[in-house]
Amino acid sequence: MSSPLQTATLQAAVLNITSSIIAQLLIAYRGSSFGTSSSALNPLRLDFIAILQYLTSTLLLTPLNFKWQEYLEATFPGYPVEKGKQKMKVDDDGKGVVVEKKLDLRNTAIKFTLDQTVGAAINTGLFLVIIKLLRGGSPNNCVEAVREVLYPTVSYIR
Repeated sequence: MSSPLQTATLQAAVLNITSSIIAQLLIAYRGSSFGTSSSALNPLRLDFIAILQYLTSTLLLTPLNFKWQEYLEATFPGYPVEKGKQKMKVDDDGKGVVVEKKLDLRNTAIKFTLDQTVGAAINTGLFLVIIKLLRGGSPNNCVEAVREVLYPTVSYIR
């Protein structure tokens, strides 16, 4: 039996490969001259190196993102358990089952804000470094890529 982390990583890998192939199909389609009778369709040549690079980044980053989301949920639960304040019902086996959960809007807003600021910056930085290294870049190239892409975005927030 696979763990939730393994399942999430496998799902992310399948989605990544599928989206990479679709993106390359769309690029080939846009690069062709559809609609004119004198031109032939550009043959599709999948870039398996690019697919493998993005797949590798997905396999490395998905577990980190999964653990980040677990941390956020453990620290700021969306549905906190408060004894005595939950509505319970007895199921057929005689066990108590929670009938109504109440969303904690404050915790949800905190999780959203942290994920879209701190989490996004770290994830984007790691993605840039991984892709740059997989494409043969040096550590200096990685720093340059992060400065070029990530720094303007983060400095804009100030």
